[in-house]
Amino acid sequence: MKDIEARLKTKGIRPDDFRAVCSVLLSKGFLSRADGGDSTRLYDVAARCEAELSEYLAFAFPVVLLNTLRPPHFRLVPSHHRDLGLVEPDEDLEMRREVKQSVAQALAASLLALRMLYDEQLLEKKIDVSGRISVKLTELALFMNTTFGVGLPLTKTEQRALFMKLKKHGALDMRIEALGDEDAVIVIRPEILTLVLEQNVRAAQAAFEASSNDLPGDIAPAAAEAPNDSHSAQIITLERTERGSTSRP
Repeated sequence: MKDIEARLKTKGIRPDDFRAVCSVLLSKGFLSRADGGDSTRLYDVAARCEAELSEYLAFAFPVVLLNTLRPPHFRLVPSHHRDLGLVEPDEDLEMRREVKQSVAQALAASLLALRMLYDEQLLEKKIDVSGRISVKLTELALFMNTTFGVGLPLTKTEQRALFMKLKKHGALDMRIEALGDEDAVIVIRPEILTLVLEQNVRAAQAAFEASSNDLPGDIAPAAAEAPNDSHSAQIITLERTERGSTSRP
């Protein structure tokens, strides 16, 4: 740590700012410049000391720091390195004890659905200048139900918990108080591309297709019967969307 402190001093970075960046990354899992205010300032600090951040976080925690340039944001991902005290080395930064089981299932399905909807809308060029895509909340709910057989949580409390988690980790933006509005709109952020990876989507699609094939034909889900329908979203790679990214191993 003495070496890191010396390097931060040379770069003119205050220890308080370095600690603030670490706190945001460890609590939220990501730091985006597009969020404005303190997030923009802390992102700029992080960009100046990326090497020191990566070194410190990798030493202190089982995580890897990723730096994606378009859109500019940092994200922490598990390193899958087993350390003493870690019961499940594959446990992600989301503390699962914070959410009920009913919300946890919807969280996984909604993340996959958001990534697939983003890819689908991107193909149709329904994207704003900042790389964000707007869809209705009812469209997300329908997509989750027809693709994965999982709906949104039934109670308002659990719906609120779900969407607060999605906002916290940079998957979307929305007005939480608008959840009861059938015309509510959610904005899928381009940071979804680093939160839900291509292999996650492929694995989910393969699992869904396998489970559909095990069902009798008369009860197979509609999504399995019509692979060419709009919900069979294509996967957009970072290269195809020209989103440059760099990461530290």
